[in-house]
Amino acid sequence: MKAIICTAVARHGCLAMICLLGLATQNAAANERNIRFSTLDGVSIVATILAPDTQDNQLAAVIFIHQGGSSKEEWTSLPIFGQIVSHGMYALAYDIRGHGKSGGEADFSTLFDDPNQATLDMAAAIEWLRQTGRVDMARIAVVGASIGANLACVAVGSPQFSIRTAVAMSGKVAAVYNLAGGREHLNDLNSVFLIASELEQDGKRATWAKELYDLAAAPRQLEIVAGSDGHGVAVFDDDPTLQQRVLDWLLLRL
Repeated sequence: MKAIICTAVARHGCLAMICLLGLATQNAAANERNIRFSTLDGVSIVATILAPDTQDNQLAAVIFIHQGGSSKEEWTSLPIFGQIVSHGMYALAYDIRGHGKSGGEADFSTLFDDPNQATLDMAAAIEWLRQTGRVDMARIAVVGASIGANLACVAVGSPQFSIRTAVAMSGKVAAVYNLAGGREHLNDLNSVFLIASELEQDGKRATWAKELYDLAAAPRQLEIVAGSDGHGVAVFDDDPTLQQRVLDWLLLRL
């Protein structure tokens, strides 16, 4: 149920965005807790952070971003969230503004395209990781579905972020351009694994994934899940081995 295209290696550096920070309460799991941080425009974002049981510093980290209308539990409920930590990396999943337990309002007419909304949430998550003092800021990945995929593409293509690699499931080219503030603000996508289902939206998502692949610099990978019309993480249901390939990509690139 899959088709894979792979190639080589290249990367570029970028600047991190600044925002405010705040902590919240600890969950039942010893190395898992809920956190709260503020965006540059003052929106309170709630996230779940899962940390490896180690005293080592300079660890890699993976930020997971859900699709519109969902919440961080979209990712925290999947095996890959815990598997990241078992490999000695931080896993962080947050609720986009207006979703889940985060503050703000989700104006769906603008949220998916406005560069001054959801991108600020992602920037705040990156800054929270920096503030821990334990994360190697040159080894951060963003994994996202739908709007999360579009943000992941912006993270590896925009000079304002310093993201090492990304996984983008069910992305949309026009939304990537819009979230970046325009095509002129987006470089070649650097180190991205693009995933889409073959049949979703009459094949549009697969077409957009291929277009984003053409915008990408090596290393890059494209996978179209044949026979599936699943959106975002729903594609995992149609290809149970796909999570492992996403994990393999992250371990190789980070």
